[in-house]
Amino acid sequence: MAINYTYRMPTVFERIINRELPAKIFFEDDQVIVISDHYPRAPVHLLIIPKVVTKNFYETPPETLNMLNGYAKMIAEKLGITDHFRVIINNGYGQEIDHIHYHFMSDRGAEKLRFMN
Repeated sequence: MAINYTYRMPTVFERIINRELPAKIFFEDDQVIVISDHYPRAPVHLLIIPKVVTKNFYETPPETLNMLNGYAKMIAEKLGITDHFRVIINNGYGQEIDHIHYHFMSDRGAEKLRFMN
């Protein structure tokens, strides 16, 4: 029997989106899911993950990056920290999961975190 090498295993993020793996969901709509980082490096450490998969920043279309930027702004507004956050995007180096995602981090706003589950 021949092995089909074109099959791609789903990423951890795809498995979270499909509810095959648990996650603390902060926000979700038809375009993105925003979850708590499993290994947080700040009091607020959320991952903004598009539901359309592209491997990394470099391969992601500009319209998807613009959309992710808009969600980062929306999260800052929801948490009341529009003047105190950072967004980190890894591309290759430092990227552990081949699925574009933004790290939204702050040392403020944790008291306003409300998860959907």
